[in-house]
Formats: sequence, C-alpha cells, structure tokens
Amino acid sequence: MRDSYWTKLEGDRKHVLITKRLMKRGGDVLPEVIKLNVYTSKERRIKRAPISDSQFLVDNDGVPRFAVGTDKNNDTKIYYSKGKGEDWQPFEKSVENEFTPLSFSDDNKSVYALKGDAKKPQGLYRYDLESSKETLLYRSEIADPSYAISSDLNEVYGLRIDEDYPTYIFIKLDTQEAKLHKALITAFNGDSVQITSKTEDGKLMVVHVSGDKNPGSFYLFNTETMSARFLLASNKRIDSKALGNSEPFRVKTKDGLVLNGYITLPKGKTNNLPTVVLPHGGPHHRDYWSYDPLVQMLANEGYAIVQVNFRGSTGYGKWGTAIQDDINLALQYAIQTGVTNKDKVCIFGASFGGYSALQSAIRYPNTYQCAIGYVGVYDLPMMYNEGDIKSTKWGDAYLNKTLGLSEEEQKAQSPVYNLDKLIAPVLIIHGEEDQRAHFEHALALKEGLDKKGHSYEWLVKEKEGHGFYNEDNILEANKKILSFLDKYIGQ
Repeated sequence: MRDSYWTKLEGDRKHVLITKRLMKRGGDVLPEVIKLNVYTSKERRIKRAPISDSQFLVDNDGVPRFAVGTDKNNDTKIYYSKGKGEDWQPFEKSVENEFTPLSFSDDNKSVYALKGDAKKPQGLYRYDLESSKETLLYRSEIADPSYAISSDLNEVYGLRIDEDYPTYIFIKLDTQEAKLHKALITAFNGDSVQITSKTEDGKLMVVHVSGDKNPGSFYLFNTETMSARFLLASNKRIDSKALGNSEPFRVKTKDGLVLNGYITLPKGKTNNLPTVVLPHGGPHHRDYWSYDPLVQMLANEGYAIVQVNFRGSTGYGKWGTAIQDDINLALQYAIQTGVTNKDKVCIFGASFGGYSALQSAIRYPNTYQCAIGYVGVYDLPMMYNEGDIKSTKWGDAYLNKTLGLSEEEQKAQSPVYNLDKLIAPVLIIHGEEDQRAHFEHALALKEGLDKKGHSYEWLVKEKEGHGFYNEDNILEANKKILSFLDKYIGQ
C-alpha cells in the first residue's frame, strides 16, 4: 500500500499531506493525516486513523479513503471512507485474501489492489467501488510483485517483478511514464530503473539506476530529447569492473514449489569454488538481484555466494519447518552445476539468517565445514521473554503465528537445544544492546557450546545493537569473518 508520509496536492503549491504519529512504546497511537503549509509550518488535521499502526491511501482529490492497520492479534484490518467528511467503516473485502489497496483510478471510482490467498501469489486487481466487481490484471505463479508503479499521485501503470532479474509488467502502455520507463530499461541494459521525481511539466526526470555491480547512480533524463545526463553515484569508490556477477537460478522443491535465488561468482572464476551459503533475515524479507556489499566482499575473497528465497520470504508464502530444506536444495543445485566444492562450504546469516545458519548446520551436520551466526536467534521460546517484539501490542500474537504455540516444537527447531547434532565450528557475532535478537540468545548458544566442548569463536561489542554501526566494529567483524572462512574453507 502506498503510504502518504507526504503527498503533493494537485494545484496547491503551499501545502502537502503528511502522516503524523506520536512516538510511543507499544505503538498504539492513532496516526493522523495532516495538511502542512510548507512555508509557515502550520498544520491542520484532515483525518485520524481508526486503528494504530496504520497506513493511509488518499484519492486524487487528496482525501484519505483507505486505512490499513494491525490490531493486537496481529491481524490486518482495512477501513474505507466514501469521501470527504465521511466516517471510517470496515471494508467489506475479506482480509484473509490479503486485499491491499494501492491507488485510485483517475475518476476515484475504482481502486487498484494486490490480492492473494494462502495458495496463490498476490495478483494485481482493479476493484470497482460501486459494483464490487474485480478484474484480474496480472498474477505470477511464483511470487508476489515487489511493488506497483504509479504515475503522479495514483494511477498504476505497471508492476515491478523480482523473480530473477528485475522486470516490469506494463499494464497501461499508453501513459507517458510507462513508455519512458520501458525505454529507460532498454537504455540501461536491464538494470533496475526507478523514476524518483519529475518536473511539473514532465520534461525532466531524475532516474535512479542500480544493479548487481552498481550501488546506485542518478541521472537527469530529458523526455523531449530522450537523453540522460549523469548526476552522481551512491558510492563513486566502487569499481564495477572488479566486482562479481550475480546470476539468478530456480529450483523446484519436492512438493512442487518453484523458488528463486542468486549465485554470485568471484571475478574470473566459475567452478569448484569454496562457497558461502547466505540465508537472509526476517524471515519475512527476501533477496533481490542487486548490489550487496557483503556479497561482493566475499566474492572478492574468492568465494561463491548462494542465496535463495525460501518459503516464508517476502512474497513466497508462509514459513515453516521446510526453510532449512529449501536452503539445502539451493546448495545442492550449486554443487550439481559444478560451482561449489562440496568439501568447502560455510553457512553465514544475520538475525533470522543467523538462526538458519546454526539450524542448517544442525539439520545437515555433514554438509557444512563452518557456520557463522551474526546477531542471530538461537532459542525460539526465549523470544517470548527477551527482546522488543514481545513489548509491542501485537508481539505475542505475532510470535504465536510465526513460531507456533507448542514449546516442544519450538525447542525442536532451536539450535541451543540441539547442539549434540552440531559438527561445524561456529563464529558468534553479537551486540550486547541488541533488543531484537536479544544478547541472551548469544549467551545461551555460548553456554551450550561450552558445555559440549564445541569449537567456536566469539566477537561481541558492548555498544552495538541488532547489527554493527560503528565503522571500526564493522571492519573488525569483517576481518574476523574472512579470517574464520579462510581457516575452514579457504583456498
């Protein structure tokens, strides 16, 4: 859903609409849509949300018409207003079908929405607000769209799809933005292209271009001459010619799901490589074909990197106990294609990825020569007692849905309770002030490894949280990671 953190008003140069919410622990404050004078800073409240943790969708007249939020049971609630001065009312669509409004049509009579169910990825629909008729415009068989692309305030003209390389589905090719966007993608050789802003007359646009070897560059594009002028680079020190290529792949699970992932190779090398399997965090995140400094650091040291969007990744359905099987399936693909030396494999992840690294090394003890957990979760029942998730109003409900209610099952899926199956040496990296994956997780893992007499290395920083931010600490951690990898799977 497109949230109006700020939105221009057609024909009004003095005001914008903004979303305003007070900061409060627990997150139970109702956000408001405010009309802000950009010259005087004067505010006028337009509408208050009916539920906290809300996002608004405004129509073409600048009227908030949808509010989507999360209740204390972590259930999504959708509210709708017929127009200016009208009260909020529950939207009639079934929330179980993941109906997410994106933007209004030009006449405000229809709304574009992403809708899916438990068995199919989300599709883009046009929903008639008067007749309730739905029209399916596009649906993939693999994953949800990344996001909808719209012109000006509302009109959706396409979708961004990230199943392999970034691709774009253009629904309304007659719009100027769709035609220009398509031309820009061709001009920049398939890199990710985003129109970030444009002049009111549409003659000039700022375009952001990025790719697996490009952290991001900005161009000023002239729509009349169809020419682009380079403005600046996100990181001009990066030499793209020295970086490794990321190539997409697909694998099919035993139960018929198609998963996608990426293999990044060191420059000039293609087979029999020491390999780092890199599961992402979340689990409700995902990997994209994009520049990743960690991936490129590892590739620069001669390692192949395997990433996969396992089930539970954003857009890939609900997660479960098969995640580690999905990760292993991706690794076996890399081995079978000759990329990976099966005797030189390490698994490394952060947050939920740290959990996956340890749990995969336990689930497949003879597969990995080492495992690295960075700010990881290692004791699932502990999530109910430590960390900031439990402190939110929906914390317990989220944990119940994500982890399940059976403590026995949670322990069966927790590394700290299954260390007797672990063979691979471990590197633990954590911040003492981590409130998401509480420091107690690292301490519990360390205690368990000590009791077992298992080999591990330890790097902890007292003023770091869920990820390191101090440059010296980041450098130290990276050196530690590379030293650990070189020790167990280095060439």
